[in-house]
Amino acid sequence: METGSTMTADLPRAEAIFAATFSCTPSVAAVVATHGCAKTYPARSTIIENGSPNDSIFVNLSGHARKEALSLNGRLVVLEDYFTGDIFGEGGLNGVVSLSDEVTAVEPVEASAFSSASFISLMTNYNSIALAFSHILLTRLSRATQRLMEGATLSANGRIYAELLRQARAGNAMAIEPTPVLSSFALAVQSTRETVSRAINGLEKRGIIRRDEHRLIVVAPHRLEELIF
Repeated sequence: METGSTMTADLPRAEAIFAATFSCTPSVAAVVATHGCAKTYPARSTIIENGSPNDSIFVNLSGHARKEALSLNGRLVVLEDYFTGDIFGEGGLNGVVSLSDEVTAVEPVEASAFSSASFISLMTNYNSIALAFSHILLTRLSRATQRLMEGATLSANGRIYAELLRQARAGNAMAIEPTPVLSSFALAVQSTRETVSRAINGLEKRGIIRRDEHRLIVVAPHRLEELIF
């Protein structure tokens, strides 16, 4: 069950996020804002409940949400992390009931919720929104396929190295900032905190990565890439 509460949206900030997410003009972003209902969720609360019908698509305005699932052996697996500007709950377009995963707030989340009818209307009337949403879903599918392949073909250390390289390349100057939380990182690569800790410590001793108080820097990306397979 959703635990969020309706609140007055900070429209200028929300519109700026919509414009960036959907690559649309400020005037279109203003229209998008009128269709969404702003909600807040405290840390560790459920946004989309496992097994419940979902008729909403969310754009994250602030905070960190996460989509998780339980594997057949009962292990919790991280499927997606959502930050400012990310979209989640896309299954709501078809009223899909999720039997294996749910979205929770890792830290306090503010999101704009759109009914499936409203979101479909926006995509129908504005090509930029439809194209941006299609691109987001294709990127997400590509990322999920890559993770599936890595899970089937790589060792635990290989998955850790691949994720480190992926996050570093997505950051600035091959840096992951803030430094990854080991327990969360372990969930993302389907491993244990201890295994991740050993792998990162080993890379640091070999001079492949460097850590400071706030970030982890991949110093030798080519060497790290060679260790993946």
